[in-house]
Amino acid sequence: MLYGAVFLFLATALYFNYKFDFLDSVVNVQSDRTKPFCYLLIFSCGYYFTLLLYSFFTKQWDFWKVKPFWMKSMLVLVALSIDSSVPFLSRTINALANPEIQFWLYKVSLNLLSFFTVMLPLLVYYFLNDRNEKHVYGLNAKQFDTKPYFIMLLIMMPLIIGASFHVSFQNQYPMYKSSSAHVFLNVPEWVTMLCYEFAYGFDFISVEFLFRGFMVIGMMNILGRKAVMAMAVTYCFLHLGKPVGEAMSSIFGGYILGVIAYETKSVWGGIIVHVGIAWMMELFAFIGK
Repeated sequence: MLYGAVFLFLATALYFNYKFDFLDSVVNVQSDRTKPFCYLLIFSCGYYFTLLLYSFFTKQWDFWKVKPFWMKSMLVLVALSIDSSVPFLSRTINALANPEIQFWLYKVSLNLLSFFTVMLPLLVYYFLNDRNEKHVYGLNAKQFDTKPYFIMLLIMMPLIIGASFHVSFQNQYPMYKSSSAHVFLNVPEWVTMLCYEFAYGFDFISVEFLFRGFMVIGMMNILGRKAVMAMAVTYCFLHLGKPVGEAMSSIFGGYILGVIAYETKSVWGGIIVHVGIAWMMELFAFIGK
């Protein structure tokens, strides 16, 4: 019953978003001041309503009365909302940077900004409140076996190669778009490309740290296994601006990575898979073009 209710909730949210183009036509057109609050409302709805369904079906209400639950959940939802809405970033770059590098600088900054909006606040919280927990939200993984995750990437490689021939893939990737930045900076284009790809990969580290690290490993002492389900729904909501197939697949991918993080107390498996797939998609898109 619980999983059925969560599925119905997700199906309704996905239908509403893609039927009315809600995120792009309503949320993303908001001003820099109001957009973060809109994202906070969306992510809070996904996270708290999922936990409300869990409490309704299991009759477990105690965690709602725990102060660290509210402190942690609000911190992570606010950080996620700011990171997703990136207020004032475009305006700041346009005001300070030369027009020839504005696009490239925006794309690089967009990915690196998560260090300040996500990782830094959550790490500060850890050292202030959770440093007795030695896992550092999954970053401090002892005796972690990386081999299964690299095998997983090898299995995924033929699928990505096959997908790279599809028109929709070619329209979306590579995420790096050529610009005049390398000319202005007087460097070969591969330098600006590698700078972007590094920032692009780093953003996935922040994503894994927030969702599988803080929202699962950091919340397991309060929520137990229900932290995984609440995280997976919020992770799906993060993908509402992506194609509907990607948003749907994020539910299962997020849940699986959440279970792995819960069992291993590590985010490095998710980081290896996430960054590896992203860079392989970039690589084969470049080869294809």
